[in-house]
Amino acid sequence: MDEQQAPPPPPAMPGAPGYAPKQTNGLAVASLVLGILALLLFFTIWLPFILGVLAIVFGAVAISKAKRGAGNKGIAIAGLVCGTIGIVAAILFIVLIVAVARDPDVQDILNSVIQSPNALRALV
Repeated sequence: MDEQQAPPPPPAMPGAPGYAPKQTNGLAVASLVLGILALLLFFTIWLPFILGVLAIVFGAVAISKAKRGAGNKGIAIAGLVCGTIGIVAAILFIVLIVAVARDPDVQDILNSVIQSPNALRALV
């Protein structure tokens, strides 16, 4: 009786070359998040200054880390820019509020609203 044997299995394939994960840059992401918050909350007057300064500092540190190979340099730059624009927007908003508050017509409207409770209903 001739028994046929199955052919031997093929040799194992070599594994794919290992890739080292790229070093992440958490400060870049933090800078972007803080910068976006500074932009969105510019009307709160004091919050964009805190968030914007933190975004600028974290962005600058993240850019220096990215030059040493940490990655996410673009995100760090975006965070730095968003933080700067958030601070500028807050300053412009404050200037606008002060300019509007000094307008005599606005002061007359505010005085009439304060003196007469029915004036508010007329405006609405």
